[in-house]
Amino acid sequence: MNKRLIQFCFVALLLTVSAGCAGNNQANVDPAQPIAETPVVPSFLLAVDQVILHSASYTITAKDPARALSDLQRAVEEAGGFVNSASSWAGEGSGDYASLSANVPPEALPALSEAVNKIADKVQNQSVYVQDVTTDFLRLQRQHQDLTQAQDQIFLLLISTKDPDKFSAYGTLRELLDTELRSVENQLESYEEQSRLATLDVTINQPASLLAPLE
Repeated sequence: MNKRLIQFCFVALLLTVSAGCAGNNQANVDPAQPIAETPVVPSFLLAVDQVILHSASYTITAKDPARALSDLQRAVEEAGGFVNSASSWAGEGSGDYASLSANVPPEALPALSEAVNKIADKVQNQSVYVQDVTTDFLRLQRQHQDLTQAQDQIFLLLISTKDPDKFSAYGTLRELLDTELRSVENQLESYEEQSRLATLDVTINQPASLLAPLE
């Protein structure tokens, strides 16, 4: 559901509620009733100044890829990161190789870059990316707000209508809004997670000089 359609639904719902449900949501407050706790706002909906994503990838050579992998894992952990996956293989005729994928604090990337350079016999490829996704993040936050307001209006319609056909239509629209809202929340959570932890990917190959000659 695109933003224009969501806005249209929201305006239509406001007009419907004003015409058919005026006064229905006015409830008397019982002083004896406990006050409901204020819902906790998810961190991805809080105001932000910037949302920056960091990533780095390397392809290096090392005489002993398995040992280089072990050294690199230790460097990641010492930097406050964690390893998502790490594997090493003994290749037949093509040499040994290893790979690592990790998440690390963005501020640790320079130190880990130095660690990779020390571990490597040669750095074959190096790529470091910095991406500002603040505009996309703010757009998703506004979309989340629009969808939440539309959900609230749909709920008012559901509890006030006595028409089975309208009840079914409102229920279907609410399901569509729920699906769209979950998608927006997943994107926001992903951006937030990526901004907190940078990605580090390293591929370790054995130097060609160590490979057995083909017969």
